[in-house]
Amino acid sequence: MPGNLSDEKPEHRVTGCSELCSDHEKTSFLNNVDGVETTEAKHDKDDSVTTKDQTRVIQRIKRDAVYRSKFLLSVWICISFIVLGLFAGQTGPAFPDLRLIVNKDLATSSWLLTAGTTGYLAGSLIFGILYDKFNRLLLLFLVIMGTSLAGGIAPWCSQFPLMVTMRAIAGACAGGLDTGGNSVIAAIWGVEGRPYMQAVHFSFAIGGIVSPLITEPFLAPKETEMSDKNQTQTTSAGNISLTSVLPSCSNSTNCTITTELEYWGETKVQYAYLISTIVGLLSAIPFLVSYLKRNSEPRTKEQQQTNEASRRKSARLSKFKKIGVIILLILLFHLYCAVEDTFASYLMTFSLLHLNWTKLKGSLATAVYWASFGFGRFLGIFIIHLMHPTKMLFLYCSFMVISLASFTVGSVFLFDPVIWVFSSLSGFSMSIIFPTIFTWTEENVIPVSGKIASLFLIGASSGTMLNPLYLGYLMENKSPLWFPYLLVGQSMLCLLIFVFVFICSKMCILHESGTELETYSMGKEEEQENLKV
Repeated sequence: MPGNLSDEKPEHRVTGCSELCSDHEKTSFLNNVDGVETTEAKHDKDDSVTTKDQTRVIQRIKRDAVYRSKFLLSVWICISFIVLGLFAGQTGPAFPDLRLIVNKDLATSSWLLTAGTTGYLAGSLIFGILYDKFNRLLLLFLVIMGTSLAGGIAPWCSQFPLMVTMRAIAGACAGGLDTGGNSVIAAIWGVEGRPYMQAVHFSFAIGGIVSPLITEPFLAPKETEMSDKNQTQTTSAGNISLTSVLPSCSNSTNCTITTELEYWGETKVQYAYLISTIVGLLSAIPFLVSYLKRNSEPRTKEQQQTNEASRRKSARLSKFKKIGVIILLILLFHLYCAVEDTFASYLMTFSLLHLNWTKLKGSLATAVYWASFGFGRFLGIFIIHLMHPTKMLFLYCSFMVISLASFTVGSVFLFDPVIWVFSSLSGFSMSIIFPTIFTWTEENVIPVSGKIASLFLIGASSGTMLNPLYLGYLMENKSPLWFPYLLVGQSMLCLLIFVFVFICSKMCILHESGTELETYSMGKEEEQENLKV
């Protein structure tokens, strides 16, 4: 592996190009983005460097057909990720009402979350392979349709097995959408993709911000019923002690006992999911139109050459080291996504069980979390230009640990201001970690192909799949405070894993650089010996 991968010209941005551009555009696309060093590519590259700071995005969209094609595709992906955020953000606020629909306890209902993440895991694996073999535009259209339809049907299913099935299908399609969106952005933009990757995940956060506000009006209200019962109490001890404050009953005296019954009213959360479904179906249309206009075309000779160059670059890292780094990155995604998804999904439930908040207050807290999360991702679009991804990851992971630890302290002492502040800051600290890991890996470790992206998302979904299982049990049978306890521990492990991955990757880079330098020196010595002879 070269000593400074981040400075190298990327040689691996090819996958799916034949599906996105015309013949003329593909040649230019490959020359300017994929790293094929032809004379024309070098000339265009030099021109783009000299005019980069003077050219506005809107002007490039008007003049450059290739840039316009990539930009529009990025916009469609951003819109699809808003839909992804809508369904993800509804899970937390709607979870108590989904429990009412299927009439199950917390531990059993947690399988609804696990089914979604299990499907997500399977979808990430399956579609990660399919994206490298079939037309990506068509696959993106299908997974958006599947996410929207299955996600919208799920809350209408009163039978628990049927709802679990729909949640699993929706999760599989969501995993395919997440995998495809990330791999396509990495493939078409290359090193330019830093802000676009942040923008895609900012779009996801927008959906997460809006979804609790859409969902809250349709949630089941908590209703109270006063029940008066006339009873005749006959005792030998005089007064009777009741759990409620009631008039004392003397011996053989008729008493009117008033009890206050609290119960949940009728839920209409199905209509909140219906709104998300309609938005999702509309967002799928551009991908279908683009597919019908462009369709799939045979790969060009230049594309095949660039694919070969990508394989040679990836092969510079030994197979053993590559597997080790990938495993560590998968573990990092596992821990981070376990924290992010669990906090958003269980914040409402935690606020009801431990903090005794109303559903409205819990929904607002979830919305504040997502607003902070989205604001952080919006800032990430600009911060990524000013700070190296390595520094960003370390600072944000550290901030995540501090925020969750402070949230835990506030929860233990039931101090609402601390809970509000640090639930918001927790969202901000988590905001840019996921897309920045993709960017950091793409620039410094290995190319993020469809298969690599699927492996990362499998690690991510396994974290979100396992957490609800034992967290639901711990919260119901031990204490709701296990919610912040678990997240603090996982966030600390996340920080440690990142530091370890960073150190290992640096060691691999230095080792490979030393090997290449030694090989270069030996080659020079051989040339000199040949000249002497």
